[in-house]
Amino acid sequence: MMSSGVKHAARVVLDRAGLMGLYFKLVEWRIARGQEKPPAADDHGVPIPPLELMARVVAHADWRTFLKTGEATAKALDGHACGAGLGFADAQNILDFGCGSGRVIRHLPQMTKAALYGVDYNPSLVDWCAANLPGDYRQNQLHPPLDFPDGQFDIVYLLSVFTHLRIPTQREWLAELARVIRPGGLAMITFHDEVQPRFPDGDTARAALAENGFYISKDLAEGSNLIASFQTQDFTKQLFNEYFDVVNIMSRDESQVGQALGVLKRR
Repeated sequence: MMSSGVKHAARVVLDRAGLMGLYFKLVEWRIARGQEKPPAADDHGVPIPPLELMARVVAHADWRTFLKTGEATAKALDGHACGAGLGFADAQNILDFGCGSGRVIRHLPQMTKAALYGVDYNPSLVDWCAANLPGDYRQNQLHPPLDFPDGQFDIVYLLSVFTHLRIPTQREWLAELARVIRPGGLAMITFHDEVQPRFPDGDTARAALAENGFYISKDLAEGSNLIASFQTQDFTKQLFNEYFDVVNIMSRDESQVGQALGVLKRR
């Protein structure tokens, strides 16, 4: 079995050779191999994505867990939005930024009559959502802009997006979110905070996080699962406040969405 250092060195070589796409496909195939194939659709008649596309987003290929956690996350986000004065049912336009294979947005038609939109960095995920789920799905790039007019959205949520971005890129996207969200609208953004239970790199890394407010583990291929960013709640609150009014910052236990969460209101 390769050590973590050898694995990282191999990934650096693959990244420089432009072969990371093949690497990810191999990882997804290994995760999906031997797992139970899902039915064609869920109880609402909504298609269920292939196991490999689940693995690409959530690093497992258990279709029942995929559906269950997606519904629970949608309900938790709606609860936080309601707490900030604007629930899903009251919205006219909602954007799932980093929609993946539709784990969360597939549940929104049962919760709202809002027009639904999704964007993702991965074109194969966008293509599957566009072909199988209600809503308007588009590919975004690593950096802004989005292909939407100013003030279009009432609510935008980002799940496990900032967890793979460096701080300059986070700032770019915060400014862009402030552009596409109407005044009084909400952004809900998850991040890895200082109490993330699977903090990866030991005491030295945790000390660096405490000192600087931000730490990157294995800084490779920004926007992919190979890079993981961690930031303290205090640091993140200050960062978010540069662009939004911070309604709440909560730990993963409080958020019920698997990561720390910021609920932000557009000024």
